Amino acid sequence: MDNVLLTSSRERQLEQALTLLERFKQHEDQERVEKTLKLIEKIYRQETVIAFSGHFSAGKSTMINQLTGENILPSSPIPTSANIVKVYRSEKDFAKVYSHGAPPLLFTAPYEFTAVQNYCKKENITEIEIGRKGLELPDGLTIMDTPGIDSTDEAHRLSTESALHIADAVFYVMDYNHVQSELNFMYTKNLLRHGVRLYLIINQIDKHQSEELSFQAYKQSVLDAFAFWNVRPAGVFFTTLKQMKHPENEFTSIKMMIQDIFSHQDEWSLAAFTSSFNKLVEEHEEWLDESFQNEAVSLNQEISLFAQDHQDVFQTEDRLKNEKRQIVAGLEKLGDEYTTECEKILHNAYLMPFETRELAEQFLQAKQTDFKVGLLFSKKKTEDERNRRRQEFTEALTKQVDSQIVWHLRQLANAVLDKEKANNREWQENAQSLQVNWSEKLLDETVKKGAGVNGQYVLQYCEEIAEKIKRLAKKEWEQFLEPVITHGQEKMTNTLEKLDEQLIAISKASRAKRQLDQLEDLYTKMKQEITVLTGTEENTLQKLREQWKKAAENFTIYQEDEHEESVKKDSGTNVPTHTDETQVSILESSQVIQQLERMVQLLQEDHYFKRIRSQLQDKVKTLTERNYTIALFGAFSAGKSSFANALLGKAVLPVSPNPTTAAINRICPPTAEYTHGTAVVSLKSEQDMLADVNKSLSYFDQSCLSLTDAYQRVLNLTIASNQNEKEKVHLSFLMAFQNGFLDHQQQLGQTFKTDMENFREYVGNEAQSCFVESIDLYYDCSFTRQGITLVDTPGADSINARHTGVAFDYIKNADAVLFVTYYNHAFSKADREFLIQLGRVKDSFELDKMFFIVNAIDLASSQTEMEEVLDYVKGELIQNGIRFPKIFGLSSKLALHDLDREKSQIDLFQTAFDHFLQHDLQKMAVQSAKIEYNRALQFLDQLIKTANEDQELKNERRKEWQQAKTEMLDILSNDHVKVLSQQAEQEVEELTFYVKQRVFYRFPQFFKEAFNPAILKKNDRSLLQKCLQELLDTVGYDFSQEMRVTSLRVEKYTQKLLANFYSNLQRELQAIKADITFSQMEWNAIPTPEFAAAFADSERKPFEAQFKYFRNPKAFFEQDERKKMEEAFLEILSPLADDYLQQEYKRITEVYLHYLFQEYGSLINHAEQEVMDQFDSWFEALEGQENVAEWMKVKETLPLM
Repeated sequence: MDNVLLTSSRERQLEQALTLLERFKQHEDQERVEKTLKLIEKIYRQETVIAFSGHFSAGKSTMINQLTGENILPSSPIPTSANIVKVYRSEKDFAKVYSHGAPPLLFTAPYEFTAVQNYCKKENITEIEIGRKGLELPDGLTIMDTPGIDSTDEAHRLSTESALHIADAVFYVMDYNHVQSELNFMYTKNLLRHGVRLYLIINQIDKHQSEELSFQAYKQSVLDAFAFWNVRPAGVFFTTLKQMKHPENEFTSIKMMIQDIFSHQDEWSLAAFTSSFNKLVEEHEEWLDESFQNEAVSLNQEISLFAQDHQDVFQTEDRLKNEKRQIVAGLEKLGDEYTTECEKILHNAYLMPFETRELAEQFLQAKQTDFKVGLLFSKKKTEDERNRRRQEFTEALTKQVDSQIVWHLRQLANAVLDKEKANNREWQENAQSLQVNWSEKLLDETVKKGAGVNGQYVLQYCEEIAEKIKRLAKKEWEQFLEPVITHGQEKMTNTLEKLDEQLIAISKASRAKRQLDQLEDLYTKMKQEITVLTGTEENTLQKLREQWKKAAENFTIYQEDEHEESVKKDSGTNVPTHTDETQVSILESSQVIQQLERMVQLLQEDHYFKRIRSQLQDKVKTLTERNYTIALFGAFSAGKSSFANALLGKAVLPVSPNPTTAAINRICPPTAEYTHGTAVVSLKSEQDMLADVNKSLSYFDQSCLSLTDAYQRVLNLTIASNQNEKEKVHLSFLMAFQNGFLDHQQQLGQTFKTDMENFREYVGNEAQSCFVESIDLYYDCSFTRQGITLVDTPGADSINARHTGVAFDYIKNADAVLFVTYYNHAFSKADREFLIQLGRVKDSFELDKMFFIVNAIDLASSQTEMEEVLDYVKGELIQNGIRFPKIFGLSSKLALHDLDREKSQIDLFQTAFDHFLQHDLQKMAVQSAKIEYNRALQFLDQLIKTANEDQELKNERRKEWQQAKTEMLDILSNDHVKVLSQQAEQEVEELTFYVKQRVFYRFPQFFKEAFNPAILKKNDRSLLQKCLQELLDTVGYDFSQEMRVTSLRVEKYTQKLLANFYSNLQRELQAIKADITFSQMEWNAIPTPEFAAAFADSERKPFEAQFKYFRNPKAFFEQDERKKMEEAFLEILSPLADDYLQQEYKRITEVYLHYLFQEYGSLINHAEQEVMDQFDSWFEALEGQENVAEWMKVKETLPLM
């Protein structure tokens, strides 16, 4: 093929693809590099690729086998692998398996495809190529099979999406029963958006029932549904591979279409290339956007830390710098402004107007030595006159100082305080009381001696006085201003420090912003250059040619011995072979019972051993009266009752009616009171029956106040033709209620005996069973003779609220849990939720008591298929949180027939189950009995030693032991429970805290299931109410389930706390006297609190307000409206969930603290009694030796165990 002459069109395609390859390499987009390499090789080799995609169970593999004329690919009832399989005609038969990081593995003919399949279960396999000589395919045509796109396995989806870009045409295959699903609409719409040449195949049309709907009408409904979603494929084919001559079978048309594609491969390959090219470019652009976002995260975070608006980073930085410059400048000049203002006031102050100067002149004249007034008493008169003139001058000058300086300075002072925001009361008072403190002394000091009084001197004197007063005023001003300025400087300094911090931060943000802008420019440039030629395309092609040549020569040939270990994989079954071990366990149990009974008998008359005898007798009773409760779970269609009948050896239970009618059926060993075949039927109370009826009526927007009212309502119920599954289930219950109400209305709440015939009626007849709460059937068979009570519980899909609590109690308290599923039964939502609950609690139990049964295994077409199904179930269980599940495939149908029992494989289960009962469960009881037995021997030995000591030592022992006893009782009287209760409270708080996180993690899944296209097919907003109710029911139920598990974990934690405390307490007491021993404590059981579903009574209006996001189904599912509604609901639910959890936290804390205090009290009483009894015995043994000989005989007779 290397010498193929490429057409100009293909050359252009190659060139463009090589450009993409180089760009993707430059940008380090490895996923796109690998996709483009496949595309380049396809173009270069002129390969036409037809891809088959769709549901894993739709018959893709069978269809490919029909198209190629050979059974190349296996069909399976489960998803097989996450690998692309390419099939084409070749010169030799082979299979080649490609994996990451290793040469391909070549399977040469002849080979078994199962070997290829098994090898491909390894996780690093990427693709399988199959070449066959005799295929009915032209050279150059490749058929590609992809994993089912509806698989829950993420690897399947990624594998499919990574391969479809090289397909020239895609045939999307759907199962007849699963056409109109959101997944189909969205997936096909996405394919078309990228220009893929798409054909739809609706397979398995042999399932169609024409009497219900004409085939033409069915075809039109399919076309209309896809058209509504704007999915307009190139063609739609309806096929069946089981009835090839079916009149509507269009399989031949598919063969002709594929032949046409191949005949016009040039034009097809161009269209396919354009589609692939556009998709790769778009994917790479999305990858670049994501890469940019990833790289930009830290930069954006840094910007966000320091700047609210990314766009204003640089402006903010400039603004802060300007502010700093202004403050620094202001700091340097702070006070100058106020000093200048003061100087202006002083400069403008006119202190010596004419009148004041006149008074100054008169004052100066009076200061002259020759100044004299009058003739008589002139001295006094002169002095009085001088004082008067001084006084007048002083008062006039004071007024001028006040009016010209003081008042202005006070105003200025207040203005300064306002401007500086100095709210200091002392400063405000100083401002109001600001004065120029000058005195009359100033007037005298300023007068020059010998100066004559004339106009010039008076003016000079007045100016000098004014100047001195102004200087004093300035000094007063400066004294007032100093603390204010200091305060201002401190404020500005603090502001500067904050500004500096902001500048440091904003400089980081601006630096990050510059880097972000540069990064954005870089990614923009990368986007722009994606399709721009690099100039290295020819070189790259040459390198690829060399790589392809090397790759063709580089492979490993598969050798079975070499790869045997990697091929083999454990099947889903866990079949232990330990019959011998079980027999040993049974033998050991009987030997222990024998020894315990012998010890009790030998010590029968000895009062020293009264308490120990009682404890040993309890152990014997536990070992001999073995009673087991086995809880049976499973969906109603899983063959649960059939499996129960297989265990019982006879068809005891009839097939269960619909989910809401199922009662709890207990198959018990007969007793003296209840002989074989007796059934005890308990009917529901009127209150419980009314609750069940109202629950079902709510699905038809009705409710009732009494059962009589309900009876009338059901009679008049208008039933829509387009019911969903839940409505059908509830309608069935209501019809059963109506048919049986008149016969049972007087018996509600009663319990009565009946026989086997009536038992079957109450179980199998819906008109009777819907009124039943529980039935106990006493039945003698080999199964019940082992002490087993088999509880056939309501199905995992029961919607009866009471069933949930009952089921959890059985999971918690049963000795073993059996979960039954059907061979070709996919796990439903109800199954999933139940299995998740099992997974949550599994690790809380000391033993793994869960067994998983895949019934109807006889439907398997081969051993390989059976193992694949079991493996698949195992994977589903693990995915739902059930680690290391014990799985058994069997056929209860065959097990009920003696001739077929061996084929049924039920014996493998019963062997493992018997081992669990007789060995695992019994082992714990046996071990406990041994410990008690050995403890009794230890006590016996201590009594012998005590009695044999000499009198002097006995006297010392008495004092020593009395002290020890007092110390022990003092320790036991201390209150240790406070610390334990604090630890328990903390555990409850931590466990409750994570409940919301786990439930909300699942919320998107719950929302998607409630608001789905199957329900919201039209613009009927009333349907939203049903979707909302479904969502709140599911989420509320999950919260209640989580709380049930939390209660179990708290119970186990409380018991562990007490056990650790008891163990530490024993060590503390044994440190005082090493010989003291304590029997084991067994904690009392505590009923699981009832947990109502969350949000049952929550106001619906806030949720209904979010229905605004639903305009029509198309917009809701295609655009972001569904996501917006989901997020809005989550926001509303969050505080409601907090309230629910807070309420349940308080309740759990109260319940289990009470339990802790109760068990702690029992523990202390138990320990005190042990101390008292043993010391009393020891003290008594010190008094004599009358029993020693007898004790020695007992000791010699009874060995340690």
